[in-house]
Order: sequence, then C-alpha cells, then structure tokens
Amino acid sequence: MLTFIFLALTVAGCSDDKTPQKQAGAVKNSTERAKEAIEEYGKRPIDKAKKTQSLGEDRTRGIDEAMGNMDKR
Repeated sequence: MLTFIFLALTVAGCSDDKTPQKQAGAVKNSTERAKEAIEEYGKRPIDKAKKTQSLGEDRTRGIDEAMGNMDKR
C-alpha cells in the first residue's frame, strides 16, 4: 500500500504541465526580481551617504546662521 502511494506521488510530481514558455516566463521573472534586488542593494549605501551629507550640510548651515546671529549682537 505504501509503495502504491509513493508511486502515485512520484508520477503526479513528474507530470507537471509546464510548457517552455511558462518556464521561460518564470526564469525571466526570477531574473528581473534578482536584478531589482541587486540594484536596490547597490543604491542603499549611496542613498544613505546622500542623506548623511544632507544632514551634515544642514547642521553646518545652522551653525553658520547661529554664528552670524552672534556677530550681530
């Protein structure tokens, strides 16, 4: 009985009806997802650096304005 179930599952697993077009579409989709993930991974440090630079410039601008206000007193 166990052998029959095993054979039935094996045959059912092998009879997957994937046409070459469906397989190519799946490969393309996974390739696109991988490409997007790699691009995102590469952009993340650049975006972080730009944000850090912007925060530094804002801080410097604030210090310059404060120093300018002190000179006027």
